[in-house]
Amino acid sequence: MKSVIEQKVLALNGNEAVAYAVKQCDVDVVAAYPITPQTIIVERFSEYVANGEVET
Repeated sequence: MKSVIEQKVLALNGNEAVAYAVKQCDVDVVAAYPITPQTIIVERFSEYVANGEVET
């Protein structure tokens, strides 16, 4: 019997990839200062929190 592995492909820019990685790591604290170009990292992560994808 063959096992089937479901794969998910995401197309992310660098900052979105960092936010996604932080989500996967289940961190307790994110310390950041909102300044370009890293602002999108915190914005995306806060969207994950707002959508219930990350427990706070």
